[in-house]
Amino acid sequence: MRTLLVFAQWDGTEFAGWQLQPGLRTVQGTLTAAVEAMVHHPVELFASSRTDSGVHARRMPVTFETTRQIPALGFANGLNTHLPPDLSVLSAADVPLGWRAREHAVAKTYTYRLQLGPRRPLTHRQTWWLKRDALDLPGMRQAASHLLGEHDFAAFRAAQCDARTTTRCLHAITIADPDHDEQVRIDVIGNAFLRNMVRIIVGTLVEVALSRRPPGWVAEVLAGRDRNRAGPTAPASGLTLTEVHFDGYPRLGKRAPAAPDSPVVS
Repeated sequence: MRTLLVFAQWDGTEFAGWQLQPGLRTVQGTLTAAVEAMVHHPVELFASSRTDSGVHARRMPVTFETTRQIPALGFANGLNTHLPPDLSVLSAADVPLGWRAREHAVAKTYTYRLQLGPRRPLTHRQTWWLKRDALDLPGMRQAASHLLGEHDFAAFRAAQCDARTTTRCLHAITIADPDHDEQVRIDVIGNAFLRNMVRIIVGTLVEVALSRRPPGWVAEVLAGRDRNRAGPTAPASGLTLTEVHFDGYPRLGKRAPAAPDSPVVS
């Protein structure tokens, strides 16, 4: 028996999220079918996260056990022959038996992209088109600073979230200036996330960026711990799980860029 780690990438537009759901097209279901077509025995996939319907992933770590001794590179190449165009395996590697990405992850980076200016067909599936030419980015960054560090993020989770605790730590929030395609990239790095947490954070920050709310309002929302006081949930289309950071396996990923006691906003 061996444990294989694969890094998967997908466009989530036509997937009903990662997790298996009867009758729905999911990433876990599609990838499981591809793995089983190669190993010829049932497998269970273990991922570091459960992405929602419509959310994308650039580099999701997934492990599974198999008795087959196909070389790791052969696994990666073979899996891609069984996968659809919107899902791919970037690489594969052997890891210690029973190793799980969820247990070893120390932080995750999510990226959200806002589209300004005219709609861009080539990136429309990976952005939230705001139909605006400009945003108050300084105000947005000021608002984001209130979210850094360890807090109770009850106001920033979906109603169906089943997490046992709502305390999380955000290490950094980076809000870039618009690029040449008029996209604003927001990177959020934290130790863990509640369901829809990043999308609600973005929806709340956009309220400030559109000058509908002052930056200090975000601190009030956080302290109130009431989802109804926060901004809307940003569309899934703009969200990508960018990176999962590991401690002790530098060849598999990256450490968290900032320690919990040194949060960063930029």
